[in-house]
Amino acid sequence: MNQSRKKRYARRLDASRHFKPQGVPRSELRVQRVELDEFEVIRLIDIEGLNQIDAATEMEVSRATVQRLLASGRKKIATAILDNCALEITNSIYNIKLKGENKMNIAAKPTKIIAFPTSDRTTIDGHFGHTKEFAIYTVADNTVSDIGYVTPPPHEPGVLPRFLADQNIDVIVTGGMGQRAVSLFERHGIDVILGANGRIDVNLNEYLAGFLDSTGSSCDPHDGDHPHHHEHHHE
Repeated sequence: MNQSRKKRYARRLDASRHFKPQGVPRSELRVQRVELDEFEVIRLIDIEGLNQIDAATEMEVSRATVQRLLASGRKKIATAILDNCALEITNSIYNIKLKGENKMNIAAKPTKIIAFPTSDRTTIDGHFGHTKEFAIYTVADNTVSDIGYVTPPPHEPGVLPRFLADQNIDVIVTGGMGQRAVSLFERHGIDVILGANGRIDVNLNEYLAGFLDSTGSSCDPHDGDHPHHHEHHHE
């Protein structure tokens, strides 16, 4: 591989993905390997709906690089189908700057990392964009295994989703945010729980019990930094 290739932001998978035609031993098949950066471009454009310019911004590469990765990744997938090849999506992070994982099913993960905006380490802030810090709860099998606190960088559009993705956050529980902010968090693989207020521990218990849902609804059509009061979403 080219040692001088510029590193690019991408999410890794929880494991490599392997697919093959039915009825043929994998040892007898030619393998098409989609690299992690190729898969990231396909995810951003074909799943998230970004255009090539925005995808390039997300990965911190040029638009030409995005075009090249998109073409090569799609070609490998099409070739695997047409030529009856095995298909592998690698999980190598060589030349990759990680920004979390592609969390395919957060609810089913045995360990989740949950962030709460707070200024007193007890209650949830409504102004998530201007919070003093984030309380970070690591939950393993519905039991809190660790609690930590991180101070966010100065608030600017798009900064907090990336910052929390770098902390490997799975879920953010907050009061309200705009649709653009929701989309940015989800683009970074972070579930958004809206309508929360009051004590962190109460909201955490409700989330773990299944009473708080990722509704994806937004409260503010602008910057998402103003609090709005909504009821929790219960099943």
